Amino acid sequence: MTIRPAKMEDHDIVPEMMLQAMEDIVFAFIGKEDVEEAIQFLTHFFRRENNQYSYQNTFVAVDENDDIWGSITCYDGGKLEALRTPVLEYMRSRYGVDVTPENETQAGELYLDTLAVAPSAQGKGIGSALLQHIIAFAKAQHFSQLGLLVDFENPNAQKLYERVGFKAKETLTFMGGEYYHMVYNLR
Repeated sequence: MTIRPAKMEDHDIVPEMMLQAMEDIVFAFIGKEDVEEAIQFLTHFFRRENNQYSYQNTFVAVDENDDIWGSITCYDGGKLEALRTPVLEYMRSRYGVDVTPENETQAGELYLDTLAVAPSAQGKGIGSALLQHIIAFAKAQHFSQLGLLVDFENPNAQKLYERVGFKAKETLTFMGGEYYHMVYNLR
């Protein structure tokens, strides 16, 4: 397995994985529970630059045939507003959804927005490998911490993050859900 930066051409696989990681949130963004529309929404942004779901902010785990097994999307928390603006504008213009989500990150934090592993590859260490890659990336970029939100109702994900070294810092409400804000201190 190799981890590489995502390419725009990965748009046929990665958005579906992203949806796996953030299903209810995307449904709130598009105003309906429609899997196909949610994938189209994420694909729209994955293929474009300068937004929080862009291929520019994504790494993928691939096998020797370059088949994608997992993805991780993260960005500088200090750039949240700029990266989120095109998403909110699109939500308003295309879906009539006018919301301003709570800030889930802040400056100084590399924010891990989505982590997903293909169902056929789960339990093989892909998620842990992607997390280790992002920890090294965050250190090299001189971030003080790596942060993420994990749903109260997803204890398996929380255990994975804890095994890697993340600690629950606080609880947050985001788009109507309850989450732990977990951090990995890099200093």
